[in-house]
Order: sequence, then structure tokens, then C-alpha cells
Amino acid sequence: MKSAVTSTGLFVSVLFFALEAVPQDDVDFTPGNAPWKADANVVAAQSSKRTGFNYVESSVPTYTLPDPLVTRDGKEVTDAKEWSERRQELLELFRKNVYGYRPTLDYNTSFEVLEQRSALEGLAIARLIKITIKVQGRGYSFLTTSFIPSRSSAKMPAPVLVHINNRYFLDIDAAEANDPFWPVRDIVSRGYATASFHTSDVDPDRKDGFPSGVRAVFSDGVPPDADDWRALSAWGWAASRVLDYFEQCPEVDAKRSSVSGHSRGGKAALWAAAEDTRFRVAYSNNSGCGGAALSRRRYGETIARITEVFPHWFCGNLTQFAGREDELPIDQHQLFALLAPRAAYVTSSDTDLWADPRGEYTALREAAPVYALLGRKAISTSEMPPLNTPHVVGATGYHIRRGGHGLGVQDWGWFMDFADRHLEPSK
Repeated sequence: MKSAVTSTGLFVSVLFFALEAVPQDDVDFTPGNAPWKADANVVAAQSSKRTGFNYVESSVPTYTLPDPLVTRDGKEVTDAKEWSERRQELLELFRKNVYGYRPTLDYNTSFEVLEQRSALEGLAIARLIKITIKVQGRGYSFLTTSFIPSRSSAKMPAPVLVHINNRYFLDIDAAEANDPFWPVRDIVSRGYATASFHTSDVDPDRKDGFPSGVRAVFSDGVPPDADDWRALSAWGWAASRVLDYFEQCPEVDAKRSSVSGHSRGGKAALWAAAEDTRFRVAYSNNSGCGGAALSRRRYGETIARITEVFPHWFCGNLTQFAGREDELPIDQHQLFALLAPRAAYVTSSDTDLWADPRGEYTALREAAPVYALLGRKAISTSEMPPLNTPHVVGATGYHIRRGGHGLGVQDWGWFMDFADRHLEPSK
């Protein structure tokens, strides 16, 4: 299944908007503390818990990353126009080999507000929305819960945070409790509109979930080919449909939008932003293998393991690179390059070695030459920041916090500090 080609003109217009609208300053919040390194006790404990996987930095194999600024035929990219063509080439490589091609069938989208009321003691207007798509007479619906600051208006619209929730669905009542995984009170108080949906409501997160999800509606039940989209891409596609809804809300400025996710949701968020350039900021939290982390490092989770345990996440073609990561024509630093010149923020946790924190940081850092080509500053230092110390340079930011695999209020706070600089909410 082949995808529609993105035009050079569209990318150049997005590039111009990003360069005009996003701050160009260079802020480095890293103090003179010791850069993060994996704790030896954590390495030993996780090595004994999951044998057969590498957690020792000195055992990372020698690898060479494909250059994001050199095309497949060896041509060096030297300007924005050439990057637009190279970007399309990279998109095709990721579609073919990692995330799959989305369908090109025409479809209609509709929105129905099932519930609307004042929430958070008057701070927000909350809505439960049913999003329905119709394709060739077949339909599929999923729910999203949204909160919009009460003080927002057409004259002072709020920017948007779309969150891909891979854990559970939160209706209005549940979300009002300020769940740390999606702390709506904190988000709204910062001046943002926000919405979240549950991944399995779009495409079930299980090996046998295809017949019950949105992908089956597009294919009329025909199982996917090796290069067709799978669940991660479907979840990212759904985030774009939520953004479609916000585009119809006069009290929201959907042109100032971000997409976020944790773990598998973080993988989906990064791919959502790669496919949909309307997202000005992407936030990945603990997304690891197939998300923010470099595959060639073979540290923690690997392609072989992730495609065996979660075959429904990635297109079938990725399995051929299990144990053959060096033959993969792309790596995850080029996924970050696809986001440039837009903003990207990455979070790791110091005991979540399965997600390879150093591989996540390195992938983000290795996209810096593309940001530079497009006139943006970005993280480029090899040393990681200390624990609990956000490190921000221009369009990219990173922190590694103390703790394990999870997403909490502290992560959200540091991310919103970063997002404030790029989405400029009214306080």
C-alpha cells in the first residue's frame, strides 16, 4: 500500500512558519553537575533479571549511523529545498521498513459532543467527543475527552496538547482527579487545551486485535501486507483526528499544537508528528526501542524482541532486521530529523534501562545537523545532563529523571516549561 507524496511546497511553507513563529534563543539549563551514567547496581540487577539483553555500555557494539543529510544515492543535502526531498525519502524508508504505509482511501470524519460541562471548579469546559470516520460505507468511532480553559476565546485561543494514552481511557470525571498520567488540572492551569484518547479504542493493543480496530475498517477486513500500517501508526493517525476536531473550535489555536505519549504511546507520538506537520511540538516519554532510542546500539530492548512480543505494533518488514540492525536503512535519529525544524522533547528514567536512556538522548542529539541546516539550534553535546535537570537548546529538550518506567506530574511540568517557549500559552 503506497502513501501520498508530500509536496515540496507544503514543507517549505511549514518551514517558514516554524522559523517565524518559534523562539530562536539558545537556553542550556544544565548546571555543572556530573553527567548521567547508568548506576552499576541498576545495570547488574537488570542484567540478571533479563538475561540475553545488554545493559553494559562497554558492550554496545561499534556502529555507524546513516547520515540524515546524505541521500540514498550519496548526494549531500545542503539547503532547505534539498532537505524537503531528502525528508520525503526518509519518510518513505520509515513507512516501508518500520511503521507501515497508511491507507490512501478517502474517508469522512465527523464529531459528536456526547457530554459538555464546566469542570475543574470552573477552570475548564470539558467535553466527551465521539469521533467517527466513514470509508466506503464502513464506519468506526472512538472517544476522546477534552478540556479547554474557560478563559479561552476566539480572541485569545489556547494552544493544544494531544495525549496518546496507552494505559486507560479517562472520562471527564476520572480526568478531573488530575491523574498523573494526564494531569488535566495542571495542563489547563498552564493555559493549554488538552485531549486524550485510549490507544486500544482506536486499534486494540494485542496480537489478535486487527479485526476489531480501525485498520480493518480501511482494509475491509483484509489482513495487512508486510508494508501496511500497524497499531502504532493507527494510534498516531488518531491523534491527528483529535487535532482535526480542535481545528473546529474557535477557542483553540490548533496551529499551536503538540502530541505526547509514554512508552508505546511515545513511539506513536513521534510518528504522528513525523506524518503530520501540523504538530509543532512532539513529546516522547520513555519510548525506547522503535521510538526515541537508536536501534543500532542493541541496548535493552531490541528489534528481535519487540517484533516477537508486539508484532502488531510495527509493519511486518521490520522483522527482517531482527539481529541485523546495521542493515536497517534508517535509525531513530532520522525520525527526529523528520520533526525539524519543529520542536522535540524527550524524557528518560534512570532505572528504565530497557528503554536505553543514552540511546534516546543520542538519537535526539544526532538530529542536530538537520536543525542547524534549517536555521534552528538543538542539543549537540555528547554528555548527558545530570539527573532531574532539564537540558534545552533551541528546538530540542531532554531530561532524565530519577525513577522507573512511567510518566508523572514532574515530567509534565518540565515538558510544559519547554512547550511554553514554542506554543506560547496565555498565562
